[in-house]
Amino acid sequence: MLLSLFAALLLAPLPQDRVDLKDGKSVEGRVVAELKDSLVVRSNKHDRTIARAEVATVTSLERSLAAVLEHDTGSSDAAGCAALAAECEAAGLSGEARNYWLRTLLADPAHAAARKALDAKPVKDDVTLHLGKHGMHLSALRAGSLKWKEAYELPTTHFVLKTDLPLPKALDVATALERFHVRFYALLGEPLGLYIFDERTLPEIRVYFEGAAYPTPPVKGERVWFSMGENALNVAADGQLSLPAVVGELSRQMLFSALRRGVGPTAQVQPWLTAGLREYFARTAPESLGGPRPDTAAALAAAARQLAGKDVKLTTLFNAPMAAFSTDANRADMSNAACTLLHFLVAGRDGALRDGFGRYVNDGAKGKLSMASFSEHLQLKPEEIEVQWREHVAQLAR
Repeated sequence: MLLSLFAALLLAPLPQDRVDLKDGKSVEGRVVAELKDSLVVRSNKHDRTIARAEVATVTSLERSLAAVLEHDTGSSDAAGCAALAAECEAAGLSGEARNYWLRTLLADPAHAAARKALDAKPVKDDVTLHLGKHGMHLSALRAGSLKWKEAYELPTTHFVLKTDLPLPKALDVATALERFHVRFYALLGEPLGLYIFDERTLPEIRVYFEGAAYPTPPVKGERVWFSMGENALNVAADGQLSLPAVVGELSRQMLFSALRRGVGPTAQVQPWLTAGLREYFARTAPESLGGPRPDTAAALAAAARQLAGKDVKLTTLFNAPMAAFSTDANRADMSNAACTLLHFLVAGRDGALRDGFGRYVNDGAKGKLSMASFSEHLQLKPEEIEVQWREHVAQLAR
């Protein structure tokens, strides 16, 4: 049964990445971080840092996945999906391979290779397969006629999606999650020195098509919220699913998951940084699943223009509680300020502040959250940070 096979896969040794060195030697394991000057390879629970200057070639799940995500899955036919499934299998991307076989079966329920890969069985005019505890009809999965108690899981390389959505939409959500993972690490992986998630404790994304099953959020009316204690994101999808809202809140979960790898489960993050990430990724996310991404410069320019004339002080922003970005009357101004400050720290002054910002966030995760620490890591006085940040906002708004 597919469920038993999947459980066995979780317990089996993970696929080995390979780093070939210029001296002719090779290192196998899992490339858990690709930084500017080094790679980190984990093997048998031990991490080895390798200088970029020593590396000849890298073969890794991360690089293979990035190549797969370049494909437009929305326009793929059965043959195209089957080819991608085979590509993922060859690369060791078991979750993505399974999902592309599911896309293949949706496009052609009689596809022999997809049926074999998924252990799917014909039943009258339908097909049954196992995505949960019980066999499910492909027609029911396609239509989205399940209850939350029948929710199924779609594991990917970095997430576990649990949902009762119609299967075609659920597969699009799974792809969108991994595309966001690439964007998140492109922005923050280097300055924060982030490792990929622990492969055996993947963040869970719960998307509820059955509205009555959606758990009560901490703030009334929220349709997306992160449960830190469970490391789970809860998304209401009984109406319109807002991808910007999902990835905005997902950025909070991503940062928590990534930082706790280095400092443990009590990693601390200031509200302004959480809010800045949420606003940045929400503004730069596609409006709908499979839709085009907005131009990043235009999205940030809009945030900067909306902030123009608003007197948000750096110290006010830096020390603000979470409510200032979620329930207070001026939450939009505060969120725009946090978004532009984040962009200033990672992209302003031609990236000169990135390393200092990264060191501050990592020290902050351990409790060193003062303005004095912020100033020390950036090697700027607080008033200099404020002046340069405001100049950056003005440049964005042009």
